[in-house]
Amino acid sequence: MNQQTNRRIETSFPVEILVRPDNQPDIEWIKLDDGPGYFNIPDGMVAEIIIRNLNDDTIKPMIEEIQYVNGLISFNLSENRNVGNKGMRFIPLLTQIIHLNLSACGLNDYGIDPIIKMNNLRFLDLSYCTRLTDLSIKKIGEMRYLEEVYLRGIPKISHAALKKIERRDLVIRR
Repeated sequence: MNQQTNRRIETSFPVEILVRPDNQPDIEWIKLDDGPGYFNIPDGMVAEIIIRNLNDDTIKPMIEEIQYVNGLISFNLSENRNVGNKGMRFIPLLTQIIHLNLSACGLNDYGIDPIIKMNNLRFLDLSYCTRLTDLSIKKIGEMRYLEEVYLRGIPKISHAALKKIERRDLVIRR
């Protein structure tokens, strides 16, 4: 299948699919449908997938199903506490993703390593990933293309570490 024109999501997982106009990033996401199933992203729209109850063993097949979907720009894994460092190694396969929500997932500092290689990523939510430390913040500082990072509810990161990664084109939400 031509990867450039593939706007069809085919999934065997219980996902929620949201859409919004492509050229209006400030518009709220609206629900398109629930999976599993086959779904076409409407022309002029981009999509977000939200999925719950994944773990390190099920994240790989989930990502393999969606990795070539053009128009899928947001992947929300929030509250998947059983997705940790092992599962993070598959996240960079989603090269089209610009928004990644990993809040309340089970990763620690080493789970950040695959994520920092995602050059298209602009928004990253790591809120309530309570095992992250200043080492993760240092790694996030290497993501020069990142525009916004959410770090709420992470007690082990210091104000000093956040000061070191501050720059004019990065919004840090804590």
